[in-house]
Amino acid sequence: MQTVIWVITRGGIPAFFFFALVLMLLWNEIVVDQLNWGPTLTYLQVVGIWFLVSFGLSWVGIAARALRPIRDAARRPSLGERIERTIESHVERFEERDDWDDSGDRIERKVKRAFARWADADEGFDWEELGELIERKIRRKVRDWADQE
Repeated sequence: MQTVIWVITRGGIPAFFFFALVLMLLWNEIVVDQLNWGPTLTYLQVVGIWFLVSFGLSWVGIAARALRPIRDAARRPSLGERIERTIESHVERFEERDDWDDSGDRIERKVKRAFARWADADEGFDWEELGELIERKIRRKVRDWADQE
């Protein structure tokens, strides 16, 4: 299967002639034999038609998509330049922040507020009282769960 995919996507000239053969067989079997319509085509006629169609549609579809990565790669910065820019932007944002001193306090307040909300308590409790409230709520939940079964 890998070989077939390679021939289809990267085969170039062999793929062109292979598809010309497939088109000839399909045309002669379906259109001529089954539908009794149209002339029987030779291999060279199909190659000529396939070439004209491919040439006429060369800037749309598969051919245009195949060239796009090459064209875009010339405009795009290299991976090293992109990483360097990303690091520089993060360093600039890090250096601009001046509230690093109270970050730990803010995080602690947020965690405490979340635990207090879960335990149905006020935020004014200290950690020990809050721990006891959480423990009581967990025991209640376990008892309720055991009673349901």
